Amino acid sequence: MLHDGEPNGRHPLNRPSHSAPRRPAHLLPPESSSTYDHRPYVSPRRAIPDGESCSDSRCASPEPAPRHATWAFWLEPRFIVIAFSGVLALCTFLYPASRFDNWSTSKYFHAPEFTLTVAAIVALCLGMTLTTHVTPAPRAGRVESDAEPHVIEGWYHALGLIVVLGYVAWAVIATARGATLELFLAVIHRDMGAISFLKQRLAPVAGVTTLTQVSCIVSALGAYRYTTTRKIGKLWCFVLLTGMFRALFYAERLALMEVVIPAALVLIVTSHFMRNHRLLMNLIPVIGLAFLVIVFSASEYFRSWIFYSQSGDTSFAPWVLDRLLAYYTTSFNNNALFYSQVTGSPHPIYFTIPFVFDFPGFSSIFGAPSFGGLLPEDWWFSTLSWYATPEFNNSGSYLTPIADLGLVGGLTFWLILGIPLGYVYRRAREGSDVALIAYSTLFLGLLELPRFTYWTLGRFFPAAVALIFFMGHSMTHDNSPVHKTSHQRHELRGFSR
Repeated sequence: MLHDGEPNGRHPLNRPSHSAPRRPAHLLPPESSSTYDHRPYVSPRRAIPDGESCSDSRCASPEPAPRHATWAFWLEPRFIVIAFSGVLALCTFLYPASRFDNWSTSKYFHAPEFTLTVAAIVALCLGMTLTTHVTPAPRAGRVESDAEPHVIEGWYHALGLIVVLGYVAWAVIATARGATLELFLAVIHRDMGAISFLKQRLAPVAGVTTLTQVSCIVSALGAYRYTTTRKIGKLWCFVLLTGMFRALFYAERLALMEVVIPAALVLIVTSHFMRNHRLLMNLIPVIGLAFLVIVFSASEYFRSWIFYSQSGDTSFAPWVLDRLLAYYTTSFNNNALFYSQVTGSPHPIYFTIPFVFDFPGFSSIFGAPSFGGLLPEDWWFSTLSWYATPEFNNSGSYLTPIADLGLVGGLTFWLILGIPLGYVYRRAREGSDVALIAYSTLFLGLLELPRFTYWTLGRFFPAAVALIFFMGHSMTHDNSPVHKTSHQRHELRGFSR
């Protein structure tokens, strides 16, 4: 029986008079806060209650307890939605129409659209807040340990193998389409039109490139695995490198963010260094913004700047900063344009739940969605060509469900969407390592809300299914959580403040 923190006489353990097997000293929890050595906590094997046999499967292998996590204010999902989406929406509303003229578009985001956007943000945050009332509460007095090593290893290798197979199949198909080394070198040399020509050879293949979309979970699992074993997995390196490859040669910055952000979040939250440097932890949003500018600048240097540099009217730095600003503000403006174009007229709700319409075989059974006889992508390109600019083609997010489902239906959509996000965050804050991995994967969607609803895209659907099974497995097999001593629970809460 493990030490309960109260010494009895000269002996730290209350042993019965008969002989009993001794546990190694390194498996014992710290006796008091004064003896804690501040190293990352490695949990003991689960305590064996009196009268139970060690043949129980729970005694077969170590089960790691939640690591000391550092949760800063900027990890709160409601804060991210308000501080990022809310501020950008306000900036878009306050910008004069002349600023949008510089970006070759008219301004559509006025007071009514701004009000509806704020209402959608409030509904989303309310859904996150209601989580405590509509989802099951954790069992009192316990901190659950739900990230068993063999489960983490199993999911990491299984999903990693799926990603590798997807990329191998994609490479074979691209080669058959005529992708050669010369095309990749042309992109590096910044030849005009090189990326567009290469993207034609690397066009996605339904059912094949879909396999690569669980890279975000593999990256989060790889980072968590590193924090517990100090091993840099080959599969983790593979998904990081392929994300960089897609950002450079496929002009897909999102693919890089999908593997970098989940890994970074896991490493930051579980970092002993960050736990002891609170100021640096609180400055992560500033560092993240600088990282966004660097990634955006690097990708635009190999894309649009090839064309705009020919004019010689401006230098790269002011041009790319203005373009980054336009990248987000035109998303809200385009969302208002979408709202004005489809509200009140019958149309498919494709832009609200695109993963349903893009599911393989859906169009064959139910027919392809149509906007005035055009496919959604063609209709949106035509709309931007007439009323805005196809150069900034993000459709936005907050007004889309309101345009598709009506005011009540749209706000209900955001309310319901906020509930699982708040639930996963709450479980992660309470010490669930599985929820930490899931929240790290979902986190990117919070940052992408100004541009689109990432969680409803077809590219995220495979990851969403994997996350549901991943969290469901931990919940159904978590029948006997680790019982922490009051001292250990106090430590966990202390580091989470």
